[in-house]
This record gives sequence, C-alpha cells and structure tokens, in this order.
Amino acid sequence: MTLKVDSPFIQAGIKLTNLLILNLFWILGCLPIVTIGASTIAAFTVCLKISEDRESLSMTKQFWQAYVANLKHGILLTLILAAGVYAVWMNFQLFDKLSDNPVGFLILAILMVVLLVSHFLYVFALEARYENTLRQSLINARMLFVRFFPRTLGLLGILLIQYLLFFQTSSVLIYVGVFCAPILTIYTVSQVSMPIFRRLEDDSCDTDALNITGDR
Repeated sequence: MTLKVDSPFIQAGIKLTNLLILNLFWILGCLPIVTIGASTIAAFTVCLKISEDRESLSMTKQFWQAYVANLKHGILLTLILAAGVYAVWMNFQLFDKLSDNPVGFLILAILMVVLLVSHFLYVFALEARYENTLRQSLINARMLFVRFFPRTLGLLGILLIQYLLFFQTSSVLIYVGVFCAPILTIYTVSQVSMPIFRRLEDDSCDTDALNITGDR
C-alpha cells in the first residue's frame, strides 16, 4: 500500500509536525519572559492560517517576522496580564490567610478572573489578525466574549478539558504537555476564532462597535 502525499493521513502528520515545531518556537520566544505576549501573537499568526489551510511556505520566517512586529503590544499585554494574575493571586491569598476568611476578597478575585478571561481569551488572536491600538484590541476581545458567549463557553470547556488532561491526570502527561499543550491551546482558540473573524469581515455582517480594520 502506498500513501499519497496529499492523503489525509500524511497531511495530518505534516500539520502535527508543524504545530510541534511551532510550540518550540513559542517556547524560545517566551524565554525573556516579558515577550510571552509577542510569542503568543506570533504563534496565533501562524495558527490562524493553519486553521484555514493557508500555511506559509516558511513557517519559521512567518513566526519570527510576526514576533518582531508585535514586540511592543506583546510586551504590554504580558505586563498587563501578569499584573492581573498577581492581583487575583493576592486576593485569594488574603481570603485564605486572613482570619474569618473575608468573602469580599474571594468575590473580588472571581470578578478579576472574569475580567481577565473576557479580555485575554481573544485578544492575542485579534492582535495577530488585525492592526488596531492595544486598547481597541482589548475592547474588541471583550465584545467578542459577550457577543459569542455560547461559543465562548464551549471554547472554555474544551480548554479546561485540555488542562485537566495534561496537568491533572499523570506526571508523564505534565512533561508531554510542555511540548504540546501551549500550541494546542493556541490552535484550539484559532479554530474557534477564525469563523468568528470571517463572519465579522463579511460586508453583510453588522459589526456593532467592533473595529476590525487592518486585516493581515
């Protein structure tokens, strides 16, 4: 039996290999820590095209060009996200450590988690696809979260399953997750985001107050 290069099996293997290589690029791009955002935007740039079978001939060039082009916004997003995560952690710590467990800190932590998720679930994909100010990208991300809420809930459910699979089942899968979980998450969000973007880009679609100019 011979396998054709364009067979679904071969194409799936090529796509899997590309995603694993892309995960390595993402890890390398994250090494300065403050560039996690830039590396994530660059990975989304590639994954959004992979999700539509529009891969560039040079995935390496495409990733690193997007990485450099998005350093400013990426670093700012990293710092904002880090500050938000730290604030959530502090509120949970205050709730846990203070006597009588003041419930106000728990409520504040939960509200901050919702705010972070609503602004950061789609923002990296938006930054990868459109040229907007950082403020507009965050606003767009929040609006997509609300407007496509049922689809967003489904996406969050899939991401939760992925997290539990890699990091809550066995120690072996934790090590496996390092090499595939980040890019699997990015690819999953890309698969959900791309149909939304295509719908919004349709001239007949009412985009409300969304600003999606500058399609890349």
